[in-house]
Amino acid sequence: MDYEIIDAPEYLERLIIYEIATKSFTSPNGPESGTFASMEEKLPYLEELGINAVWLTGHQLCDKSHFYNIWTEYACIRPDCIDPSLGTEAEFRHFVESAHSRGIKIFLDVITHGVMEDSPLVKERPDWFLGGSWGMRDFDWYGGHADLDAWWVDTWLWYIKEFGIDGYRLDVAHYRNDLWALIRRKAADMGKKIVIIAETGPAIPGVTDILQHGEAVSHNHGLNHSFRMLHDAAGYCRDRQIRANERWEVKIFYEDGTIQDSRDSSWFGKSKVPEVIFEGDVTEKIVCADGCASYRIQKGRLRVENIHDEKRIQNIQVINKAGQVWNSSREGVLEVDYTVEYTKAKNKLTVYFPYRIQDGQFLSVQLSCHDDGWVGFPEEESPYAAKGSRYLAGYTTLLAPAIPVFMSGEEFNADYRPLPQLAPGLYGEGEPGKGRWLYGSWIDWEQLKNPEKAAMLEDMKRIIQIRRAHPHLIRPGKMGEKTDRFCPVDYDAEEILPIPYCYREENEVLLIAANPDEEKDVWIRLDLSQILQPESRCRVSILFGEAQGDEAEFVENGINLSEHKWLIRRDKTSRGGLLVLKIEEIRKGQE
Repeated sequence: MDYEIIDAPEYLERLIIYEIATKSFTSPNGPESGTFASMEEKLPYLEELGINAVWLTGHQLCDKSHFYNIWTEYACIRPDCIDPSLGTEAEFRHFVESAHSRGIKIFLDVITHGVMEDSPLVKERPDWFLGGSWGMRDFDWYGGHADLDAWWVDTWLWYIKEFGIDGYRLDVAHYRNDLWALIRRKAADMGKKIVIIAETGPAIPGVTDILQHGEAVSHNHGLNHSFRMLHDAAGYCRDRQIRANERWEVKIFYEDGTIQDSRDSSWFGKSKVPEVIFEGDVTEKIVCADGCASYRIQKGRLRVENIHDEKRIQNIQVINKAGQVWNSSREGVLEVDYTVEYTKAKNKLTVYFPYRIQDGQFLSVQLSCHDDGWVGFPEEESPYAAKGSRYLAGYTTLLAPAIPVFMSGEEFNADYRPLPQLAPGLYGEGEPGKGRWLYGSWIDWEQLKNPEKAAMLEDMKRIIQIRRAHPHLIRPGKMGEKTDRFCPVDYDAEEILPIPYCYREENEVLLIAANPDEEKDVWIRLDLSQILQPESRCRVSILFGEAQGDEAEFVENGINLSEHKWLIRRDKTSRGGLLVLKIEEIRKGQE
């Protein structure tokens, strides 16, 4: 039987995802002492903050010092065991149940590539492993091990059945799309639709739902200053949905060691530069081997001309303008289910590659995550992204037309405090206590006694509440979907500002504008002529920002609103950096 593709739960588009590193989120007995029980005590805080999903990076049996000289979820010893240093199975179950009672979903990290060298699994089932990466042993996913496949599926179904887990975040790579499609199917048969988040891609209908950092405000070495979301959030998301302005390049590796690169103009005069022509896309439905699960792959199709017709190809890479890479060869490549297919005819290629986000899947945006502050990050800087910026938190992430993801501590501008044993080097090199990896942030909740940090927390609560109170307006965009539900808004100001944007549905408009300047306030005039009729009577509410006089809520007509000037206080201050207006057209009989 060809089963239908299992879609994500309906709540997916309403998620606000908050990442927690279990050991350092709370400190009941000093650094690295966080447990399920102590984390459960913080659930009232999370409920009040307004997040509704926790990406939990700490639950399974792991090594105490493999990465950065601290306990991490990523140095997995056994994925099918709860780490006793975090608590018992009963305590873990109670934590999940308590989170659910407060409307908070729990997603677990899955280390897909393998386990530590000293894992009992390596000794018990040596045939399951082939090669290694990250100083660990890798599973032999393509060796035809039916018992490995069955164990993997059963392990992640166990967490759903025994603990009520709501889904997973897959670290680095998916590997076996067929196994994750089967896990989705079996979970649905148990009465639970789950969410599966891929770290980098792709987001595939029936396999994975969104990307952890599909659109990333921060990266390992700080703010992504070239990222268009910083100054045109709605325009960027709109273009991403229809793949406008996307560009793909091709790099061809030949068996004789030569390379052709369509990006490299230096080849001119030495060898022909490959010419890449985009020819649209194709969609393929794949039914898994057992016949009870399926998924859909959407691929871009490229025509590549001016290649060497007499040489044998070893590998083909497709590169997009964001720097993501697809390979035709699996050798030495982590994302092995994310491969290029091609056919060759003389000096031409036809190349097919899977899109990172495929039609029907929601956009997501990451403000920050545990990998910020990677090796080489400046010792004197904080690896957090927003650092108190209401503009970055609100404009680019929490109010944007995408599912938001951010790291714990970001909400109150936590001062970065490394765990005492956190080393600067990936494998523990360097002086303990000098690392900047955000996973090793030792959160000091006493900092909330600082009035500025308390004010940041209150502003974050307000911004999150705006999103949660308007799900009919603020919805993430879907790839492949053309929409006029959100759009950029023209403005006039003495300074160049991020382009304001608005959401509109029937007689309601939600408008977001920002001021990134940390030194001065700005006045802005918003052109609402394309949104409101000049004669319309409108009720205006300032949901975020500082009202002047009696402006917090007032009634005005459309033409006057387009001439009105609004104040946006300087960023990184209470109610500063951001302006959010709700405009409701008043119909006859409503005044």
